[in-house]
Amino acid sequence: MWRSCLKWYSVTHGKGFLSYYRWAARTEAAGPVSGRAGKGARTPAVRPRPVADEKMRTMNERIRVTQLFDCADVGRTLVQEGRRHGMPWRQIQGPWTRGGGKSAYYRFRAEQALAYPLTQLWHVNMGGRAKWARGAFSRPYALTLHGTDIRENYWQEQHHAAMKQDIDGAAHVWYTTPDLREKAERARPDAEYLPAPVDMSELPAWNPSGRPTVIFPSRWDASKGGDALLETAAEVVSAAGGQADIVGLDWGDRAAEARDLGVRLLPKMSKAAFLQALSTAHVAVGQVAGILAVSELQAMGIGVPLVFADAVDGYPEKPAAVHVSRGEVAGAVTEALQDPAALSRTLDGPGYVRRNHGAEGMIPKLNAAYARILEEAR
Repeated sequence: MWRSCLKWYSVTHGKGFLSYYRWAARTEAAGPVSGRAGKGARTPAVRPRPVADEKMRTMNERIRVTQLFDCADVGRTLVQEGRRHGMPWRQIQGPWTRGGGKSAYYRFRAEQALAYPLTQLWHVNMGGRAKWARGAFSRPYALTLHGTDIRENYWQEQHHAAMKQDIDGAAHVWYTTPDLREKAERARPDAEYLPAPVDMSELPAWNPSGRPTVIFPSRWDASKGGDALLETAAEVVSAAGGQADIVGLDWGDRAAEARDLGVRLLPKMSKAAFLQALSTAHVAVGQVAGILAVSELQAMGIGVPLVFADAVDGYPEKPAAVHVSRGEVAGAVTEALQDPAALSRTLDGPGYVRRNHGAEGMIPKLNAAYARILEEAR
């Protein structure tokens, strides 16, 4: 099967295929395949950071990990940070990120075939996708659960068998938010919390200026609060709309409802453009689901004061946000707008994110887990 994929890829991509193959085979530390669509896309090269610990240096040279797929840029962020530490990590995205269809599928399988000889361990993002870590390109694999997969799909009859096979077959299982703990541990008692990582180096400086802006950085759908999120938006518009622009993302199946409530929707944009827009906000309002998604963490990491309703228990350190009940969000926003700079200094969101979600701090933990997986697989 893999030979057919390579043959198809070589015929359809010609010189591009050959250059890709040489790139992949040249060194164990070859760069990861980018999660972005487009022929020949790569994750930008990053200069390795010095690795002081000799044991970690040995691990770096030994453990070749390929992240399969992504969710909220978690895989990409970990690969990029690992590469900064000189690790031979890479990433392959699924065909659905390239529009689907036969061409996208064969490209994905060809890229996996190329990565296979250079990979000791797959790290799969999202339950329901680990079949690609088994079969023709089987390797030991770790699995990260991101939300809907374990919160809903595992318990639904039509998805349960595939989800259970993925979770049972994983050498190690992580979950990314504290609210998933109960269900993750029911499915896999040794499942472990791995916070969603944030690359602090890509966050712009906080630069609130001009007319005050309040931003809702999460998408508008049921997973982010649904009706409760829209009710909160309506209350914020009513309470603060006269003194501030209330903005959100044009993303999610209920975005149009948010617009009708008076939220100005920002068009879809690149990640860099989104982070830049986020950095100009005076206050951010978190989703109404009790957890911090990556976009809220990015706001905190930039320094934007975050109003956070009904936080779930389980965060190792209390999030550096303004904690309120859902009904108190609008009042907290108007109060935060009085002096956002002072509030930002008090909360120290960047310090919190660096300590608890900084990608750099997760690398030793991941490396140790990868080493244990390979040791147990012998």
